[in-house]
Amino acid sequence: TLQSTPEPTPTPEPMQLADWPALSLAEWPRPANDNGLCMHNIGEQYYDEQNLSLQISRLKEMNIRWTVLLYGDENMLKIAAPMFRDAGITVIWRKMLRADERYFDWGRDIQVLRDLGVEPYMQLYNEPSLSAEWNEGIDQARFMENFLSAVTQVYNAGGYVGVQQVDDAWLVTALDEIKRRGGEKVFGRMFLIPHPYGLNHPPDYTADTNGVLGFLDQARIVSETIGFVPPMIAGEGGWKWNATDDANYPPIDAERHRDYHLEVFNWFRTGQLSNGQPLPDTLLAFCPWLLSSKLDDSAWFDSFYGDHTPTIDAVKALP
Repeated sequence: TLQSTPEPTPTPEPMQLADWPALSLAEWPRPANDNGLCMHNIGEQYYDEQNLSLQISRLKEMNIRWTVLLYGDENMLKIAAPMFRDAGITVIWRKMLRADERYFDWGRDIQVLRDLGVEPYMQLYNEPSLSAEWNEGIDQARFMENFLSAVTQVYNAGGYVGVQQVDDAWLVTALDEIKRRGGEKVFGRMFLIPHPYGLNHPPDYTADTNGVLGFLDQARIVSETIGFVPPMIAGEGGWKWNATDDANYPPIDAERHRDYHLEVFNWFRTGQLSNGQPLPDTLLAFCPWLLSSKLDDSAWFDSFYGDHTPTIDAVKALP
């Protein structure tokens, strides 16, 4: 019986990339007097100067020098970027897109930021393996085409390529697809955005990756895939209010919410993680969810539960 020969996998078109120099770890831009402290900002993609001014004042009162900010369009960048620049707060910008949406103005957005003297840290999509991030059903191949287009545009415009995946297999696929297209230059200007949520596990939890130390596992996976660990900024993470995910541990009440977040922020003061390991110099910042929202009881300010004042006051009191 004749056996059919499998069709060879077609070689994809190579990525057409500019020739930007790779950044050493020391060359990655950081805010003045960097302390690694960050918050994911408001959950909205459209805002005005009054709202942003309030949020900036809150960040400054807590001595927080990084933030993750959604934006809906170029006009939001033009409003927000100068305000955060003048406040000395470095922003990781996250264009509000679903995983099945192609966007053609990444380069324009990067240019807007660069023209305003703002470091172009750009997150490309968000948790694309989850159905909540799709208008239609999940289609990994479709996402990968959108993602690779975004990578090319952001890199070529001089932006920093922020890769965000909560599924490790999707993360490896994304990196492998860049390599298959000869795009290894991207890795020299790429940063990783893990989402290390603690559930209701304590900060030193390491039984699996469902803890705030879970970013270490993603760092290992990326290192095995591309040969090194890029800079990391934990874009969402920490502890949600009243989390009860694991029955073996108590809920996240006001005391644990305060003490656990304080311990993570203290990593950057002591240079030591909660498991006793040294703080990796590749972890630039840790951004708990969420600074302000009227719709989310995990928001530190303005939630329908009320402000999480013990946590806020404890962070303000950090030396």
